[in-house]
Amino acid sequence: MNKNIVNTYSDLKFPAQKRATILALTLWSLCILSIFGIYLSRGVRQKIHLVKSLSSRNNLSYIAEAGIQKAIIVLVKDTNAPDTLSEDWSNNPTEFHDVNVGPGIFNVYYAFSDEEGNLEERYGVLDEEGKININRKNRHVIKRLIEVVAGLDEMKAQELAASIVDWRDPDSFLSIPLGSAEDSYYTNLPEPYDCKDDDFQVLEELHLVKGMNKEIFNKIEDYITVHGNGVVNINTASREVLAALGIDELLIDKIISYRAGDDELQGSGDDNIFGAPANIVPKVSQYVALSSGEVGALSNLVAQGVFGTTSQHFTIKSRAQIGSLVKEIICVVNKEGTILSWSQP
Repeated sequence: MNKNIVNTYSDLKFPAQKRATILALTLWSLCILSIFGIYLSRGVRQKIHLVKSLSSRNNLSYIAEAGIQKAIIVLVKDTNAPDTLSEDWSNNPTEFHDVNVGPGIFNVYYAFSDEEGNLEERYGVLDEEGKININRKNRHVIKRLIEVVAGLDEMKAQELAASIVDWRDPDSFLSIPLGSAEDSYYTNLPEPYDCKDDDFQVLEELHLVKGMNKEIFNKIEDYITVHGNGVVNINTASREVLAALGIDELLIDKIISYRAGDDELQGSGDDNIFGAPANIVPKVSQYVALSSGEVGALSNLVAQGVFGTTSQHFTIKSRAQIGSLVKEIICVVNKEGTILSWSQP
């Protein structure tokens, strides 16, 4: 073959191979850049989503806090006595239900036991002094509450009530011979700790007490408190709390009926009110017939100073919502608006 022809062929062949190589490299580079671009785009979208999520969570906090502040304002404005379920702080959907704040809403609410003992959601603030104070009530009252609300049998309720009292009292003696607990029980646990021998500061301390578990705690927490002097506001006490105080079911029905008024709904405009403890027996007697035994039982509780008609401590639950995002803040305040405890479940 002619040497000139071979050289010419070679000159034509190699540039074509180079061009193919360059094309392949270019395509690979474009693929890599595309993948890198997609990766960066996903990262940017994730960061944008994260920023939006963080922003929404911040907004949720502000909205829930707005509900707390709204409730405090309503409480502070209430200078009337006595304190009842028909007041603005207790039952006020206009002020506390689905209130718009910026991009979301808040609800200030609590679980309310109606005339039949059924729980319903009510929009307002929960009175702490309509509850059983576990720092002030004896084990018999606490036992009855545990039986009524948590459904424990008498023996288990008695053991748990005794353990609650022994946790808070300053001595090292068992309230009942068997089933209760003092230092000797707690210090011999796999992870030992001392019995407190002092008042409960928060309800969650109950989880440290022998016999308490999450199920029982969840059932009783709305009926117990660590605030106040232990006097129960008869205007706001639930059916369960009245039963814990030793009042029988028929007499409870009569007290609830008196409070509800003619429309038979508690928290409405025609509610009857106990103005002072001394008026409790006369007021109920005038509204519905009481047996001599009922008069005696109710009079005895009044004489013991069990009942009051005003309150100084309240729980505010504020639930904020933006779309599917929800946040709740729970705090306890006094009538002057001072925050005593604050939690975000």
